Amino acid sequence: MTLRKTVFLILVTGWASFGRADDIRNSTPRNARHDDVVERLARRIEPDLAGRPERLRQYVDFFRSEIGNDYRLFAFDVAAKRNHSGQIELRGHIEFPETRAALTKYLSLLGFAVEDRLETLPSAALGEQIFGFVKASHSLSYDRPRGRRTVETDCLLGEPLYLLRETNGHLLVHSGEGYLGYVRDADVLRVDAAAFARYTQGPSVRMISDQPVGGELTVPAGARLKWISTNGETVHAMLPTRETVALAAASCEVRREPAAELDAIIENARQLLGTRYLWGGRTSNGVDCSGLVQIAYATAGLHLPRDSYQQFYVGQLTATRWHTAGLRRGDTLYFLGDDGKIRHTGLYLGGDRFLHAVSPVVRISSFNPEHEDYDARRHASFAFAKRLLD
Repeated sequence: MTLRKTVFLILVTGWASFGRADDIRNSTPRNARHDDVVERLARRIEPDLAGRPERLRQYVDFFRSEIGNDYRLFAFDVAAKRNHSGQIELRGHIEFPETRAALTKYLSLLGFAVEDRLETLPSAALGEQIFGFVKASHSLSYDRPRGRRTVETDCLLGEPLYLLRETNGHLLVHSGEGYLGYVRDADVLRVDAAAFARYTQGPSVRMISDQPVGGELTVPAGARLKWISTNGETVHAMLPTRETVALAAASCEVRREPAAELDAIIENARQLLGTRYLWGGRTSNGVDCSGLVQIAYATAGLHLPRDSYQQFYVGQLTATRWHTAGLRRGDTLYFLGDDGKIRHTGLYLGGDRFLHAVSPVVRISSFNPEHEDYDARRHASFAFAKRLLD
């Protein structure tokens, strides 16, 4: 599916599970602090804040549906039960500490003493190899590692994976587009950050038709491999295992950084430097964070959804909170509020700096503590980056 079709489908169908858009465009939730948001949520399910232990599962499910981001993109698997001491014991895993803190606050407001035994991902048990590549022709990604399960997506040969935890012979991963799912451990080549960067950086080869490359391995259409060289009608590419394969030039295309398009996108965004922040604005008279990104990418003919949480569905995952080395200029950035929801977006400029619309005006900020424009708050709340052009 093309990027434009993907964007169109998002705009048409919407994503109702995220709640109201007017809560999410701004870098700070409108009319609410973190505690207020969580308290309002608690009062919606129990107006008198008198929680009942027999409704614990409902409370957690309600929290996930209202505060948690889309479960297909953000890891959230929490079980709550009352232990022998009368406390509510939380077990399972959550991807970000902001969500963990908001859940604890929510249950505390309902009158429960909480014992937090949750694991924040990626799991420490993975060690340094928290990245991987699909080494099979493809690997189905499921919503759970075993039992009755549903396919979430299909991960293709060479696809970069961000590993979160291991269980029952499967790995919970973010796939190339960011989707969460469990893939077979046997289909994944685990690597550390250095090896991950070496394979993902530089020109790539995108397959436009299936091609067998020996034995039972086929490089499927849509797969991306590392480009090595082109010799006439033959393109040489590298598999994640570092084996070299020869591909018919007619079956693939070499992709390099679209420098001219990225220059235009960034220049378009820079023209709004100093523009006043305006909720819902999309012009030089006033602009909000998602409006700024929308305007910048309109230069390349890409018409993005209106709000930051909707824009997050578009593109390929290039960076996470725990790995930012893959950032490239033009990537869109996504930041969490104190409650764990996507609340802000910006445009990466390179050199640790990014452009974003915040009150009072559009500005450039930095992820680097040594820069005078360092933004500690945004650095701490950064969650993911996506690449819209390749």
